[in-house]
Amino acid sequence: MTNPSTRRVFLRTSGLAIGALATSSARAAVAEPVAKRAIVLFLQGGCSQLDSWDLKPNAPAEYRGEFDSIATATPGYRVCEHLPMLAARTNQFNVLRSVHHGTPSHEAAIHWVLTGYDYPGANTTTKNRNDKPSVGSFVAKVRGSSKPGLPAYFCVPDKGQLGDRVRYADSHFLGMAYSPFESGPIPVDAETPYRVPQPLVMFRDMPLTRFGERQGLLQQLDSFHREADASGMMSGMDLFRRTALDMINHPVTQAAIDLSQETPKTRQRYGSNKFGQRVLMARRLAEAGVPFTLVNLADNQDWDTHTDNFNSMKTRLLPLLDRAVATLLDELTERGLLDSTLVAVVSEFGRTPKINNNAGRDHWSDVFSVMLTGGGLKTGQVLGTSNARAEIPQDRPIHYNDVLATIYRQLGIATDRVFMHDGRPVPILYQGTPIPELI
Repeated sequence: MTNPSTRRVFLRTSGLAIGALATSSARAAVAEPVAKRAIVLFLQGGCSQLDSWDLKPNAPAEYRGEFDSIATATPGYRVCEHLPMLAARTNQFNVLRSVHHGTPSHEAAIHWVLTGYDYPGANTTTKNRNDKPSVGSFVAKVRGSSKPGLPAYFCVPDKGQLGDRVRYADSHFLGMAYSPFESGPIPVDAETPYRVPQPLVMFRDMPLTRFGERQGLLQQLDSFHREADASGMMSGMDLFRRTALDMINHPVTQAAIDLSQETPKTRQRYGSNKFGQRVLMARRLAEAGVPFTLVNLADNQDWDTHTDNFNSMKTRLLPLLDRAVATLLDELTERGLLDSTLVAVVSEFGRTPKINNNAGRDHWSDVFSVMLTGGGLKTGQVLGTSNARAEIPQDRPIHYNDVLATIYRQLGIATDRVFMHDGRPVPILYQGTPIPELI
């Protein structure tokens, strides 16, 4: 087994090298955006790389696990037997098997994955809100909305993680105007109607004139303490409120989030489960023109398989993911949207190579896998390898911030752009370069 100190040295030195490359002069110039929008599917809890994209059939039994591998559309590359639909489509996407970052803590890792910044000491009580703006909020700030009344950033079903004990998908110092809008609860099957969130539904018995009067009263009350508010919060609230009002009245947005407009056949195609229906909602939002959609494919920590890993992956997780993501790729292709829609499937980290005493795997950030496609990226590639037991990158290490830098680049956003906070410059990303093999 790899010496832990050697592993730490490797990851630390590779991180320093990446940091050195992430200067302004090293970043590729960003021109017009290649991707018009992005969908990030977040497997909260940490998906096991050894039981999905990076199987180790020749490793000892206590590492390789219970699953067999199957051939894919990519010659020589094999994936888990419980991903047959995606296996047949690997020519349509890329798998990065050597991704890493620096923390195995859920809270800090989730913050890192959703912002590009570490958050030492992140926890569910005292550090449970963003320390830096989320990727979606930066996209909303730089790109803005693509259509009147349509938000630039959506979270499905909401912006919370770990059962809403942390909220790391928010805007922080950028202000409320760049917070995500939330779809609200999505049906857990393909038959239940979707209910538009109550804040987006106008009281049916309230005339527009009376509604406008209430808005005017709110503005008068706000004015009493605007002069004392030097933070810009009130102006952010104004923009957020105006956008919310636009959404209430705008048919484009109402149509975008109305899942009931989908045919029963399409809803069944994605899967009669929460994964499938949430991914279908993401497709609707992307098709409507929302620049950034984050989908939480967990209510709490579904992918946190400390116990009963193999049964959970086999029956609850992989088949649902396989069908939902494969259908998303097919539908984006059929609708001519994949070339302009970047899709990422990510976790906050992977799982321990060695199986624990509860037939589970624990947290592991030293190496894990990410799927990327669409948005003008080259496809059909498997980048990087881990060592024989999936403990560390063996070749072509990819820091997670390189993944984010690639997403930002395709969206036409320069990661060295700086915003000021408390008198200090904060770059969109402090390290990370686009992955050259993909662009």
